[in-house]
Amino acid sequence: MPKMSHAAAAALIAALSLSSAQAAGFYAGVNAGASEAQDLGNAASAGIYAGYAVDPWLTLEIGYNRLGRWTGNDQGQPYATVVDNVDVSLTAGPRFGRRVRVYGRIGFVDWSTIGTGGGGEHRITGSSAQNDMLEELHQGFYGLGVSYRLRRHIGLRLEYRVYRAMAVNGHDLDINSVLLGAAYHFG
Repeated sequence: MPKMSHAAAAALIAALSLSSAQAAGFYAGVNAGASEAQDLGNAASAGIYAGYAVDPWLTLEIGYNRLGRWTGNDQGQPYATVVDNVDVSLTAGPRFGRRVRVYGRIGFVDWSTIGTGGGGEHRITGSSAQNDMLEELHQGFYGLGVSYRLRRHIGLRLEYRVYRAMAVNGHDLDINSVLLGAAYHFG
């Protein structure tokens, strides 16, 4: 993703959280973990997110994620594959007491980048894929998680996500991620 898209995603998330800091349901956080992509192996992942708790069962969330960076060699040529995205999702699940919530997540990745090629790292936005080595992705994803409220404003969560990516040229890429997150709840 170009640097302007990264800045725009960060600005949108910051605006969502800061403009409604007094609203009870708004929260913002960070996560880190590991992703495993079929045929590529494991990589570190990280992201930021902001959301709104509609009620005790339901939340809406937007996030920016670096799902991973994988490197290797193909017929003697080094390559790098990078997957970044901006996602929108919905979580639903019950609370147990005041601190614990178990939830399921379903969402869609609006913009994705993936690049592979000899001689270095390539990046591309989903709308401008022209090269056979660079693929446009449209992803849906789902996950399961548990969150724990440490304090009134501070919470932790552990989540498992499965991304189903469908590339333009028909080569699918499945990515599994385990993420540990920390959030600040404004209300």
